[in-house]
Amino acid sequence: MTSRSWPGGELRWDHLAGEWAVIAPGRSARPRGGACPFCPGPGQDTPAETWRLPAAGGTGWRMRAVPSRYALSEHHEVIIESPRHDWDLATGTDAEAADLLSAWQQRHRALRDEVTQVVVFRNHRRGAGISLPHPHSQVVGLPVLSSATRRVLTMMREHHNRSGLPFDRELLATELSSGERIVVADNLTVAFVPAAPTTEFEVRFTPTQRRADFATVPADELAATARTLRKVLAALRAELGDPSYNLILRTAPTGLEHVPYLCWQLRLLPRPAVPAGLELATGIPVITTAPEHAAKRLRSAIRDC
Repeated sequence: MTSRSWPGGELRWDHLAGEWAVIAPGRSARPRGGACPFCPGPGQDTPAETWRLPAAGGTGWRMRAVPSRYALSEHHEVIIESPRHDWDLATGTDAEAADLLSAWQQRHRALRDEVTQVVVFRNHRRGAGISLPHPHSQVVGLPVLSSATRRVLTMMREHHNRSGLPFDRELLATELSSGERIVVADNLTVAFVPAAPTTEFEVRFTPTQRRADFATVPADELAATARTLRKVLAALRAELGDPSYNLILRTAPTGLEHVPYLCWQLRLLPRPAVPAGLELATGIPVITTAPEHAAKRLRSAIRDC
C-alpha cells in the first residue's frame, strides 16, 4: 500500500482506480447541532482568523477566514461568508456575491505557493455534505494533484497542441452558436448547461476572456460572474425548491498559472437526487432532465425573477 501521512489523516493510493483517498477519521467529529461557532457574539468559537473583510465603518466584520478545526490538509481554511446565520448567496446582493468571489481569490492566492493544487468549494445544504448551516466556503491546499485534475490537464494540453486553440474557447463558441443550452450571457461571462452534465441542472460559468488563473481575474469580470451566479442560483431555487448543491472553482494548479491551454471556470452541481447503482458502478451519470430543457427552465425562471 502506498500512503502519505499529513495533518488530519492520511493519503492512501488506490492502485486500481489510480486515485488518492483521504483517510480523515477526525472529520466525523464535526459539530452538527448546538450553538453556531460561526455566529458573532459570545458563542463564537473559531481558531484565530487569517483574513477578514471589515464591516462598513470598521466595526465588526462582513466576511472572515479561519483555519479549519477538522482540516483535510495542512492548509485548509473556512471562509465564513456573513455574520448573518440566515444569509445565502442566492438571496444576497450582487455586491455580497462579488465580495465572496474576491475572498476566494485572496485566500487561493495566499495558500497556493505552499501546495500543488488549491481546491475552493461551497457546499449548500445537507445533501451536498454540509455539517454547519451557517453560510461558509472552504479553501483546501493539497500536496498532490488528483487524477481527475491530471486527466483534464492532459486533455487540455493535447487539444491545444493539435488545434492551437484552448478547448474551453472552442466549447464556448459552440455553445454560443447553438444557444439552446445558454442560461445567461453577457460580454464578460457565460453560464450554460453542459451537453453531457455530471448532475441534473449542472451549470458552468465561463469567462469570455481566457485566463488560466482565477486569482488574476479583474474586478469588473469578477463582478459580472458574481451577478450571473446569483441570478442562476435564484433561478435554481425557483425551479427546484432550494436544492443541495456544490459550487466548485476550477483554476490552474500551482506553476501552471500562465499556460495557454487552461481557462478558469465555476461549476454549479445541484444534488436533487442521490447517485444510484449504475452511477456508482460505472461512474457514468444518469441525467433525467435533458440539458436543453434544464437551460430553458432556468432562462424562464430568470426572466420571472
